[in-house]
Amino acid sequence: MTATRSCLIIGAGLTGATVAWQLARHGFKARVYEQSDVVGGHVRSEWIRGIPYEPHGAHIFHTHDSEVWQLVSKLTSFMPYEHRVTIRVRSHQLSWPLQRSELPQLEEWPQVQRELANLPQHPDTTNFATYCRTLMGDTLYNLCVRNYTMKQWGRDPESLSSSVATNRVELRDDDHRGLFRDPYQGWPEHGYAHLVESLLEDAEIHLGQPVTHADLADLTRPGEPVVVTSALDDFYTCELGPLEWRGIRLESQFIPDVTLAQPSMVVNDPDLAVPWTRTIETKWALKSLHAIRGTVIMREYPGAPAKHYPVPDSVGTNKALQTAYEAKLAAYKRNPLRAAGRLATYRYINMDQAVRQGLDAARHIVEAH
Repeated sequence: MTATRSCLIIGAGLTGATVAWQLARHGFKARVYEQSDVVGGHVRSEWIRGIPYEPHGAHIFHTHDSEVWQLVSKLTSFMPYEHRVTIRVRSHQLSWPLQRSELPQLEEWPQVQRELANLPQHPDTTNFATYCRTLMGDTLYNLCVRNYTMKQWGRDPESLSSSVATNRVELRDDDHRGLFRDPYQGWPEHGYAHLVESLLEDAEIHLGQPVTHADLADLTRPGEPVVVTSALDDFYTCELGPLEWRGIRLESQFIPDVTLAQPSMVVNDPDLAVPWTRTIETKWALKSLHAIRGTVIMREYPGAPAKHYPVPDSVGTNKALQTAYEAKLAAYKRNPLRAAGRLATYRYINMDQAVRQGLDAARHIVEAH
């Protein structure tokens, strides 16, 4: 009698849940181990008095990947939402990314105008700071980017790779106010927890149980595939040393007497005198709730002991350590191991990419069996 095909998945976030869903479609038994006491990971959203908020920061689903969009929108209802971000510069509220048409309101506009006229044809990619300065000039960089980056990352911007700025820091001249340009954009009507739980509907789930490489002999049979979505320094109990991570902490405040409290879902605050980096009002994502009184404002504080963002340093130290951990994963002989998701691949990826990596990991396993 042929044994049931099965797979061990470490982590019940968006990527791990996608792996479980895809494998179930191909007759695999997916066993998911999650160290938290809830599923969803960093994308999990919560509700108070019918108003959504996000304990791990703002998440907006946007993609050009039609297969990914068809999957998530089949499992939960997405409401149309085009994400907008503003940035507070003294008394001014500017669009983010910055729009050239809004810059004349700044007191520094004459200097900004001169700098914009003398920018090089292409940004200097030596590091984050050189990229931004040669993209928008020193004045705008110092007003809008430098201090925010120092708060967010807790380090000199020159020590960060220019990849942090690529596709995230722009200077626009087309008056397109949406942060993203993907054809598919939205926010789940019932929150992201509902999406993750739907992806996990056929999986065997174990909560409150972290898994490291030392547990594999007890949890798996030889040859059984394993998908790791947890951070590899955790999975290998920091055998090669800890990877560098940047964590955030959010404080949420329910305000009962207003409908919407700020001009957009996310407001960035680069002022070093302000301890938070941005404020988030998730209610903006669901238009059907805009007339309801009551909202939740979240203040995002950087520097928490959590693993939210990998740190792409300009000299590549963290990338090299991640590569060494990936080599250990590839060298393991008892089980085929595969890393997927933001934590395990040590990459800043969007939610659609997390789903895509989950689908690809599952297909790799199916094809191998």
